[in-house]
Amino acid sequence: MFLRRRNCGVEHRTENTPMIAGLGKAAELVTENCEAYEAHMRGVRDYLEERLVAEFGKKVHLNSQFPGTERLPNTCNFSIRGPQLQGRLVLAQCRTLLASVGAACHSDHGDRPSPVLLSCGVPFDVARNALRLSVGRGTTKAEVDLVVQDLKQAVARLEGQA
Repeated sequence: MFLRRRNCGVEHRTENTPMIAGLGKAAELVTENCEAYEAHMRGVRDYLEERLVAEFGKKVHLNSQFPGTERLPNTCNFSIRGPQLQGRLVLAQCRTLLASVGAACHSDHGDRPSPVLLSCGVPFDVARNALRLSVGRGTTKAEVDLVVQDLKQAVARLEGQA
């Protein structure tokens, strides 16, 4: 973070003190509220997973739930089972949802399943359909309901029911 200024034809670099102070304050606020932020995101993520199971039943596979392991509080990785329900195809049918497919380390693998999910024991045909959603400090349960409805409609379109 530097500002450039010229003085008599000589360039000087000056630290952007207001930006540095702002970054410090932001770090302070996150540190003070981290537990509350995590609790909120965990609650919304868990609600998302509950809604997915309620809407899709046994058709949904929660790829990131492994007994005895810790997870990020804001991330849900899941697949909706079905031969025509690859993650990219489902996202292409969604009207409001913007998300990622696979796992965080999967961006350069095209339509192939994430090696991370496969190494965790997620079956090939399930990993191929993976979607990764993240929630934030401001995500609400009402927004989760909208996303799940969007997914439901996208799946229906792909299965020829809508």
